[in-house]
Amino acid sequence: MKPSRLVELRLTAFKSFHGEILPLGGTTILIGRNSVGKSNAFDGLEVLARLAEGEDLADALDGRRREGGTVRGGSAGCPPHGKSRFELGCSVEVEEDRYDYDLTVEVRPDLRVVSERLYGPGQAVKSGRVSFGPLIETREPGAPGTGIVADIHNGKRGSNTPYTFRDSRLIISQVPLALGGVNRAETSVIRGASAVLLALRGIFHLDPVPHLMRGFVPHRDAELRRTGENVSAALQRLQKNDLRAFDRVQQLVRSVADDRVRNIGFVSSDLGDVMLALEETHGRDEEVERTPAREMSDGLLRFTAIATALLSSQYGLDVDASVGARIERDEEEDVRGGVLIVIEELENGLHPSQARQVLDLVRTSSETPGTSVLVTTHSPAILNAAEGSLNRNVIVCHRSQETGYSVLTPLMKVPGYSTALAEGSLGDAVIAGKLSGTESEAPPDYSEFERLLGLR
Repeated sequence: MKPSRLVELRLTAFKSFHGEILPLGGTTILIGRNSVGKSNAFDGLEVLARLAEGEDLADALDGRRREGGTVRGGSAGCPPHGKSRFELGCSVEVEEDRYDYDLTVEVRPDLRVVSERLYGPGQAVKSGRVSFGPLIETREPGAPGTGIVADIHNGKRGSNTPYTFRDSRLIISQVPLALGGVNRAETSVIRGASAVLLALRGIFHLDPVPHLMRGFVPHRDAELRRTGENVSAALQRLQKNDLRAFDRVQQLVRSVADDRVRNIGFVSSDLGDVMLALEETHGRDEEVERTPAREMSDGLLRFTAIATALLSSQYGLDVDASVGARIERDEEEDVRGGVLIVIEELENGLHPSQARQVLDLVRTSSETPGTSVLVTTHSPAILNAAEGSLNRNVIVCHRSQETGYSVLTPLMKVPGYSTALAEGSLGDAVIAGKLSGTESEAPPDYSEFERLLGLR
């Protein structure tokens, strides 16, 4: 099966963004000072992920769903200030095929989809010839409550076929059930819509909450949730199904704890529920004792959840991998959803000396087919560890002084980057104030670079 990967997020008109693009490689590191828009970019991903599940807009954005409740700010907080609509888009790749998807949602006076389009490889019915073009493209919206008309690629000469869909949820979530897949053209549309849905449903925003991780959980509750609350069951299943990955978690936990930690074990309740426990040695006799999760530190629990997620990304996370319809008749052509693991402030709870190994874990996990990782950091130690090709995947988020909008700039295009790398590691250069965007005999001014990075 072929993984469907999210490779680009378009923040066309969303919250503090206007016309910005966030590229998503294997590993993407988003940096910048507080209140510049990093969380708004994450909100854009969250909105698309929720809508991709097929619920009505009001339920997905304003309803009490999932662990996180409403999306931050609700639907009313999604448009840029003074606007009544928001626009988001993304690009998805399935091997050599690329699909570009764009969405406009009106928030006031009615919450509804007013524009949606999907471009990608569509097949002709008779010849089977493949050409890149519109697979789904809406017409001008009518009155609220009347639905929305979209032209669907039919693989024939002339105009595409119009269909009427509900305007209260994504059209791409309705297409796989509305079309029968009776010919090559319909199959190519279903494949494109499903590829985008699967990629968006694979967004896994990991936000571990240590106090929720300290209790017993049913051993069958083993697909790691976004809060990490069932990490004990997820780790126990990892031990049974992938001992190599489990051993790697143990190794990492030992490295961030202390030399007394020997292994990760588990304790069970009378009802058969499970809780992870560290096996530690104490005293001169090195007697082995167990430290259950309820006694572990917040930082160690958070790190354990992150390591577990990164090492079980393809089979151990609570993500929806179905769209309610087959994508291809031939099983060899089936598409499966990739996973994008999103982690804010990766360094939380970690000593700077452990930055390199946690970033190595992120990099290794993102090399797994179908897995990508997006993290934010304020840590110079993390940036020091982002050597070589990883520098190309560092994106700086900052506010435009002219417009006030949030701007995304690749690190390698920020003034002062080349000089900084010539003199040493990036994080150390930022701390030492050695970065300058110009060559001059006058004392260099580092304020702009430091303002963008927000690392001091």
